[in-house]
Amino acid sequence: MVEQRPPTDSDPESVAQRAADRLALALEDVGFDVGREFPLLHSRLDREGAPVVDLGHVAASVASQLTAVLSRVAGSPDLADES
Repeated sequence: MVEQRPPTDSDPESVAQRAADRLALALEDVGFDVGREFPLLHSRLDREGAPVVDLGHVAASVASQLTAVLSRVAGSPDLADES
């Protein structure tokens, strides 16, 4: 019989889920409606078992808004209008 252990805080699935949750909260904090604008955001493991976060497909307008937010945080000129 194989012993089933509960996941730990450092197992890859937990790491991926925490990262996805933190990203969703950060996106909401800067004004995004995550459920509507990032409906496919989720955590998973890649082929090698490493934790990853998928953002899914986002509309071009959402990508532009995200670019503007990241540019402001980075102190860069706003790149949202460049195509």
